[in-house]
Amino acid sequence: MAFSTCAAFIAFAVLSVLGGQGMPIRGSHVTTLTMHDGSIGEIARKVKMLSDNGRAQHITERELDYRRTCAGLHQPLERLRVHAVKQRLDPKIHIQLDRQFLERGSGDWFNVSWSGVTDPRYDDWIALVAPSDANLSETAPAKWKFAAGDPKHVITGSGSLRFRLISYRADVAFALMRNGFDTPQEVARSQPIKRSLSSKPCSSAGAVTVRLLNPNEPLQVHLALTGSPSEMRVQWNTREAGSTPQVRWGPKSVKYDDRDGLGFAGGSDGPAYPSTAAADTSRYGIEDLCGGAATSAGWVDAGHHHVALLTGLRPATRYYYRVGDPDGDGGWSPEFSFLSSPEISPDETVHILAVADMGQAEVDGSLEGSEMIPSLNTTRRMIEEAAASPYSLLLHIGDISYARGYSTQWDNFMHQIEPLAARMPYMVAPGNHERDWPGSGDFFGVEDSGGECGVAYERRFPMPYPGKDKQWYAFAYGPIFFILYSTEHPVGPGSEQYEFIVQALRGVDRRRTPWLVVAGHRPIYVASTNANWPDGDQPVSELLRDALEDLFLEHAVDMTLQGHHHSYQRTCPLYRGVCQPSNDDGTAAAPVHVVLGHAGAGLSLNIVDPLPAWLENLGLWWGYVRMKVSRSQLLVEVVGDDDGHFMDSFELRKPANWGKKYMEVHTRSL
Repeated sequence: MAFSTCAAFIAFAVLSVLGGQGMPIRGSHVTTLTMHDGSIGEIARKVKMLSDNGRAQHITERELDYRRTCAGLHQPLERLRVHAVKQRLDPKIHIQLDRQFLERGSGDWFNVSWSGVTDPRYDDWIALVAPSDANLSETAPAKWKFAAGDPKHVITGSGSLRFRLISYRADVAFALMRNGFDTPQEVARSQPIKRSLSSKPCSSAGAVTVRLLNPNEPLQVHLALTGSPSEMRVQWNTREAGSTPQVRWGPKSVKYDDRDGLGFAGGSDGPAYPSTAAADTSRYGIEDLCGGAATSAGWVDAGHHHVALLTGLRPATRYYYRVGDPDGDGGWSPEFSFLSSPEISPDETVHILAVADMGQAEVDGSLEGSEMIPSLNTTRRMIEEAAASPYSLLLHIGDISYARGYSTQWDNFMHQIEPLAARMPYMVAPGNHERDWPGSGDFFGVEDSGGECGVAYERRFPMPYPGKDKQWYAFAYGPIFFILYSTEHPVGPGSEQYEFIVQALRGVDRRRTPWLVVAGHRPIYVASTNANWPDGDQPVSELLRDALEDLFLEHAVDMTLQGHHHSYQRTCPLYRGVCQPSNDDGTAAAPVHVVLGHAGAGLSLNIVDPLPAWLENLGLWWGYVRMKVSRSQLLVEVVGDDDGHFMDSFELRKPANWGKKYMEVHTRSL
């Protein structure tokens, strides 16, 4: 069956095949090799065939049909031709909502119903308009669902769908759209969903106006390390700047009366936590961005970002906190807690989670073209891990939200990760989809960020960078030292970033941190067929090896973490393409290179055939990495996001006195 438009294909596919199951195929190097058409959620048995260019592919006939009409979209909002939208309101079509109040911005559900559509079709769709008065020929909707998701629509021209709403800091509305994505027409719009602090919740069947509560509710709470173990950075988002945004925190939980969402027990100001940290507030405007969707169809005001610094923390201690503004109208967040950094010492044991290329998806099934539905599973499983286990740090190595210029997608991503990022530092490195834009200072000059050029990313994730748009840094955490660098900036000899990496490597005291891990988005080694110049997998891998591989060997880097290729891959201890035998003391003689780009984005099927001899494990399924690190062991487990099965597990080991001996030899050689 062929489809003339991407919208028609997706609508049919969602209604007919969503929920199929995959069949794992195992081989000597392959842990789990499974075909998945991430764009529509179809999972099919792997079929191996050669594409027209002779490269090995693993695809199905349905995926081929999809690629012909819908290929190449990481961000489904890009499929909509916003500037082709025409508003032709039909008075016979009515949209109704079942509720009048969004009590909190954390995600309430609404039933949206409609009637009066003549000649209903599969490519009719319901759009969430944010802000409510947005001109859809200028501003993309925040999300959509196909009206045919209710089977009655194509028969009667009426139906009902459920939407989960989060706060976009503005009124929102729903619109009924026709003619698919190429020549869309807006034929009906609901009355705006408005906000009111004084209104009380009510529920009236058939309501057309919903009042949203509290645009200044503190949301999108997340943590970051600063480079000092006694500090923690806390960030959150509101619509307005506020008067005195702050964090109230301490070593004990404080019970409070949240009936109005504002007050602590004993009143809105007390009893307070023993400590308060004032926040610095910033925002970015459309003028700060570089072009593309970010300065056109994707622009929605991102509100204000508040950042507070907590100091004087004791090592490995649980602290409790809330964020808010005692002089504002937004109230306070729920209470969160985190475990402060451990002492920098080989005697500590730490537990760490790591992902790359995760992205985000809508829990209500909106944006049916999204290839990142598995990110919901990955996030859910990590939240469960964090609640039940001692994980206290999360690394996300590039391609964070895949917003690509659509600001509302950052809102959805930050909402998705808050249960994780508010309880442990969420440390990130930039990927091409955060940073790259022609003429903006990145290395490749491609349009992968949708015009954000690193601004939206850097404002939301203030890592301990050495300066603006210098998106590289290093920190110690217990017995391990991390260097996170940007593969999107110049990294070769003579660049500022290269000198930073050299100095960071030279400065590591392996007596205190015997383990050394370097992370950047694009892979140093990868079993990919993409040899396109200049930013294909293989040219970039060669560039990175030329710049960094000798340094990593010289300074005994234990492991590198990368993403970009949407798969899981692990090499042997590797140097110059050759597996290296272990040292006499049993330690690895070269770094192990790990690609963990399988956290949520559609899988990369362009695997080289035959597989290279240095590839010890390949997984084409979604999941995440967890690490347990102590003086003598770095244990890595790769967890599948469906049932928690192990896709891979390996360990690196060192003698207890390795750090001391290394420093003695290394110091003498300087």
